[in-house]
Amino acid sequence: MVRVRPSRRNAIIELFKGSTTLGLTRTDVASQLGISYWSARYWMELLVEEKFLRKSVTYTVKGYVRRVTYFLVVPAIYFRTQLAIMFYAEKPRSKTPDPIAEFRVTVVSNRRGMYNLQEFERACIYTGVILAPQTYWIKQQFKITANENDEPIDVDELTYSVPVHKRLDFAERYAVFFRSRRGDEGWRQTHIGWWIVETEPLPMPREGDYEYDERFIKDVEEKKILLGALKVRFNNEKGEMESVEI
Repeated sequence: MVRVRPSRRNAIIELFKGSTTLGLTRTDVASQLGISYWSARYWMELLVEEKFLRKSVTYTVKGYVRRVTYFLVVPAIYFRTQLAIMFYAEKPRSKTPDPIAEFRVTVVSNRRGMYNLQEFERACIYTGVILAPQTYWIKQQFKITANENDEPIDVDELTYSVPVHKRLDFAERYAVFFRSRRGDEGWRQTHIGWWIVETEPLPMPREGDYEYDERFIKDVEEKKILLGALKVRFNNEKGEMESVEI
């Protein structure tokens, strides 16, 4: 009969989570879980390979191993804060309304409470003023505001949350002015399940939308400041608008 070794992974992880000491040795784990030293070593080394634990080795003067201490690896978590404002031609009813423009500010940090959503809303409005100073978009009948405030995200979400600079604590703006969607309503009514049925044909890509990322917006902003047409600029590190020093 093949002997199956019972897994100790979860028990060891929970032991580390509940430990009041900074690190645990193999002897500590073996004693507290009632298993052999060699079993503790096997499972702890496996958890090191899987990046759940890390280990520190101290040596004697003659170079022999004196102590191996293991530490729980705390997974890195980032926090995303963003606010978006969408302007519509009419109030949403039974069908998708015709969108006019969307402005968004997004930042990712490894600390909570670093940014103010009210400042993000102000930055969104200024983004619209920078790109379309005639502000026709703000005169529409309806707008929707959506936000995330310190939403936990995985580390790999950083690069597409702030795609231009891919930096922590560096807020990026985004804007899009939409081509009218009214011509697509007939297609949507014909293909009711287009968004859930994989076999449904997709519509042709829409042309005419104008998208702007942080790099473009910052370039326009700085040019308008130099021309004296704008008296404020967006501080990407602070995530807020500030007066331009003359």
